[in-house]
Amino acid sequence: MSKLILFPGQGAQYNEMAKDLYDNNSDARELLDAIFSLVDYDLKEIMFSESDDRLNDTKYTQPALFAHSLAVLKATNIKGDFLLGNSLGELPALVHAGVLSLEDGVKAVVKRGQLMSETKAGKMAAVIGMDRQNLEDLCKELSDDNEKVSPANINTRDQIVVSGDASKVDAFIDVAKSKGARRVIPLKVSGAFHSHLMEDAKVKFGEFLEDIEFHDAKIPVIQNVSAQAETDKRTIKENLIEQITSPVRFVECVERAVEAGATESIEVGPKKVQTGLLRKITKSVSTSHIDTIEEVNNYNE
Repeated sequence: MSKLILFPGQGAQYNEMAKDLYDNNSDARELLDAIFSLVDYDLKEIMFSESDDRLNDTKYTQPALFAHSLAVLKATNIKGDFLLGNSLGELPALVHAGVLSLEDGVKAVVKRGQLMSETKAGKMAAVIGMDRQNLEDLCKELSDDNEKVSPANINTRDQIVVSGDASKVDAFIDVAKSKGARRVIPLKVSGAFHSHLMEDAKVKFGEFLEDIEFHDAKIPVIQNVSAQAETDKRTIKENLIEQITSPVRFVECVERAVEAGATESIEVGPKKVQTGLLRKITKSVSTSHIDTIEEVNNYNE
């Protein structure tokens, strides 16, 4: 039996996230305090507030999710055989795998969030019920040398997010139903994540990572770009950079985990979005989720 640990991506955040862990578990509090001390703004206030809107700003969302996932792991000491993070979730996975130190992981997630938040152009939309090949063909048909729309998140076989220039995403929305989509939902996001419009952020992130030390993974990380279980530090670094403009191949990542023998998954961090997606992809993996202090205590019993 092999265990897959899932790390959530952007959109799972909520006000007062991880506050109950901080208040009631000394290991989680120690870990969170270490992260808070490495950030030059009050991440604790942003996460623990009842109504701080900054939590939904990419610049702050990414470090908050990073902190919450690692706090759950610190409080439970879960051991996994494979790790899978969705988009920014790859960064806490790399810290847990020993690829990055906690300090370097914090530096990386803060920089990533900052760079991606600065790229305001573009649009994203969730597409329900459209065949993947038809979706990819339509994206190619609508794109040209100047403006593009492309798959950004392959969440399930029935749900794919597209991303790109606003005019091309709007054009996609206009015709998608005639091409087989049941629903197309514009997303409230600050930029066109995992698209060509993030190229500048990718280049700058790559330059930033030149000063960050990477190590081979102690636990294989199934990366979004390759949908392969990676352990080599150079490959992991290249994929982490490339991920900013490449689609998150979540379906293939889950399939790879199943092929490798995963029979159980545990999602660590806020909400249980990844767990819900995994259940739609495969029925062969048992699932659980740990977010709150109650769930931590239940796991530790």
